[in-house]
Amino acid sequence: MRIALDVILKLGALFLVVFLCLRILSPFLSILLWGLIIAIIIFPLFERLNKVFGGRSKLASLLLTLGALSLLVLPSIWLVGQLVEGVRYLADNIQSGRLVIPDPSDAVADWPVIGSWLYDNWTRLSSDLGDSLLDHMPQIAAYGERVLGALANTGLGVLQFAASIVLSGIFLLFSKGATDAGIRVFNNVAGDRGEEFFRETLLTIRNVATGVLGVAVIQTTCMGVGLILADIPMAAVWIVIILIMTIAQIPVLLFNIPMIIYLFAFRDPLPAVGWSLYFVLMGLMDNVLKPLIMGHGTNVPMLVIFLGAIGGFMAFGFIGLFLGAIVLALAYKLYVTWVSVEAGDGTD
Repeated sequence: MRIALDVILKLGALFLVVFLCLRILSPFLSILLWGLIIAIIIFPLFERLNKVFGGRSKLASLLLTLGALSLLVLPSIWLVGQLVEGVRYLADNIQSGRLVIPDPSDAVADWPVIGSWLYDNWTRLSSDLGDSLLDHMPQIAAYGERVLGALANTGLGVLQFAASIVLSGIFLLFSKGATDAGIRVFNNVAGDRGEEFFRETLLTIRNVATGVLGVAVIQTTCMGVGLILADIPMAAVWIVIILIMTIAQIPVLLFNIPMIIYLFAFRDPLPAVGWSLYFVLMGLMDNVLKPLIMGHGTNVPMLVIFLGAIGGFMAFGFIGLFLGAIVLALAYKLYVTWVSVEAGDGTD
């Protein structure tokens, strides 16, 4: 009885310490996790730079940190600024009644299949847009508050990204000790296969980050450049929507359909055809990049990535869009590895 009470008290004290640590770190948990993930992703590059600089790890870490901040945070700051200006412009036009949808050109009515229907509805919407907005003003106001909240989360997410990148540079300096400690922890949890699970964890994080998030960023960047050069209105808003779609594994071609309709309705035929081909090609590029970038044997179902991205966005804001996809994919891969190990042990 005394031994059992002693064990209960020790476990209670341990759980209390863990609980308090989680409560204390909860405001910084997403930043710490994302900083750790970034450090794992760029660790191979850190090793190469460390060798080039003759073992000067602080210099290698500093250069990687500054490079990552320049590549990721500065464009994000520009994007948030453009988003704020676009939403402010839209809100001012709605309040003043100046928001109008331009009339479609006569050529729209001649389009096959959808031309007549699209022309009639487009004309009706452009002629009485003001009355339609007034009828739905309470819903528009409520939705506007949500949009402003999302913008605030996006701006905060940029700052969290910056903090995570700085933390990743610090984590890299302690990578050797952290690797040894990680293997010991996994060995204590998973026994003889602890190191195997540890290596699988690192591999999954790198492959999901490069094969899903990396491709999403590349595809969004190419689409965004096209939107800006093609002078598409509110390009920053569409860039954020495309980023969410690509991370959640939703085909970008769904976005391209209304974009192509807009181009053929308001641009000359030659530019419309050229930009349409560009956007279609950029919408298909993930089918080429993913097999090239993502490692073999690390495929994760689209549903897992989708739930991770959307759930992470709802739980942690903008940074959760990236963090959720990686964490849920990692949990899935560890579960699959554990089940396969159990099945193998059962057949031996």
